[in-house]
Amino acid sequence: MNKNLLMALVLGCLILACNSSEKKENKDKAISEAKVSKVIKEEQSPELIQSMKRGKEIYSDFCISCHLPNGKGVLKAFPPLAKSDYLMTNREESIKSIKYGQSGEITVNGVKYNGVMTPLGLEDKEVADVMNYITNSWGNTNNKLITEKEVSEIEQ
Repeated sequence: MNKNLLMALVLGCLILACNSSEKKENKDKAISEAKVSKVIKEEQSPELIQSMKRGKEIYSDFCISCHLPNGKGVLKAFPPLAKSDYLMTNREESIKSIKYGQSGEITVNGVKYNGVMTPLGLEDKEVADVMNYITNSWGNTNNKLITEKEVSEIEQ
């Protein structure tokens, strides 16, 4: 994707975010998600919570430019992670995508994507941390800790 197109997409998202009715909807949604998040966190192990914190930092460094701060991605270009059926039902393939990159067609929430995600060069622990973060963000829930050992056993 060229730089100008990416900038246009980002600016379009920023303009939409400025709409006041959308701001109210987002605020109400954030309050509701915060309540759900509190309940989920009470059920999560301290180890999972720490992994998610590290994963959030990794997401901000490596993933946010394509999948966006809200995890919604860009329709037909970058698949959503928010409420993602693919992410939540294809655990090994999702880990493999982060660890080794991904190319070829996948279907996420009923939409076909056929792009390329290059390998990010992350260590197995970092892959586990970012997976724990994204599988517990934006409407996703996963109390089963993804470990460094699990990631290390996944081959290309």
